[in-house]
Amino acid sequence: MMDANSELFQLLAKMVSYPSTDGNEAGISDFLAQNARDMGMDYVEQQEALPGLKNVIAVKKFGNGGKTVVLNSHMDVVPPADGWDTDPYELVIKGDRAYGRGSTDAKGPLACLTMAVKRIIDDPRDVNGTIVYTAVVDEESHSTGARELVNHPLVKAGDYCIVGEPTLGRVAVSHNGSLRPVIVMEGLSAHASNPELGISAVRIAAYISQLVDEMAQEISSIVHPTTGKPSIAITMIQGGVQENVLPDHCQLVIDRRMVPGEDEETLKAGFDRMCRKAQDKFPGSRVYVDHYLVTTGPAAETKEDHPLVQTAFAAAEAAVGEKQTPFGLTCNTDMNHFSRAGIPTIIIGPGTITVAHKPNEYVELAQLEKTAAVDEAVIRALLK
Repeated sequence: MMDANSELFQLLAKMVSYPSTDGNEAGISDFLAQNARDMGMDYVEQQEALPGLKNVIAVKKFGNGGKTVVLNSHMDVVPPADGWDTDPYELVIKGDRAYGRGSTDAKGPLACLTMAVKRIIDDPRDVNGTIVYTAVVDEESHSTGARELVNHPLVKAGDYCIVGEPTLGRVAVSHNGSLRPVIVMEGLSAHASNPELGISAVRIAAYISQLVDEMAQEISSIVHPTTGKPSIAITMIQGGVQENVLPDHCQLVIDRRMVPGEDEETLKAGFDRMCRKAQDKFPGSRVYVDHYLVTTGPAAETKEDHPLVQTAFAAAEAAVGEKQTPFGLTCNTDMNHFSRAGIPTIIIGPGTITVAHKPNEYVELAQLEKTAAVDEAVIRALLK
């Protein structure tokens, strides 16, 4: 059983010690770049994704020829907030769990990928091909790191990719995505005692709410076999200037969760139709999608019959004796950026997303051991 003296625990503890919230990833980036050099990677680069914030890219070649496997996870974490029983930036063992910010999302997955690479470098038997090890900034906000990373020639050369996010150490083949339109409603101001002389932008928003409910009903029958159902909800609204004035402006944000197979442009066309319908309902108004908020991206999927999935399933089953069946994550991940770049991708990581972003985030020690073994086995199988 893993303890605080194990190499993997010590690596994760060091990673957790960096308070790498959004915009503060410089320290852990430098550490991981140096750690990659110390492990014996052939080439290490820090790619600037945002001013002063750098992705880590490290390459190791084995044998002569073979495939290229890209490994990726993110260095940033969400702020710890209140409610922690321990220091969030110190990895603390309690029972069979290790507590710390990022222990599951996603420094635990990144540590397991890192350890798998080290073990392969230490024992490269039967390995033929190239590992491109990467760690990115800004996944939790806008995925700027991954968007920049997939343009790098070393990454573009990838035949396969493994993204590190919590999957309970299983091989995940898909994830849901998100789309967030900002809808603006422009009415006509009037005195509240004479509402018939104006057009209330807040009333238009109330009608939009009805249309969102209708959309929710329409998509309720959609069920993806690995990631479940899509969803839609109004999450933010701003409107009104004074209690006795009919508001001429209102703005709301819709959160639309997508399942694999749903098309971003088709959904955007649906939001445009929604706006036109609301505008027709309130003659003289103007209703439109002002812009779309940047999200991690759309849904992604690698089909069960793809050689990557088949190889990964067989390797994982052989390594830990757990039967693999297709499943996906209901949250979003950077997988979509690699998939859209034409690189078939799977997701593997310790722990469960249900404890991510919460106080007292933890990962089970057994999960770390299991996932490092799965990562190593899958990489070896892909580079056999």
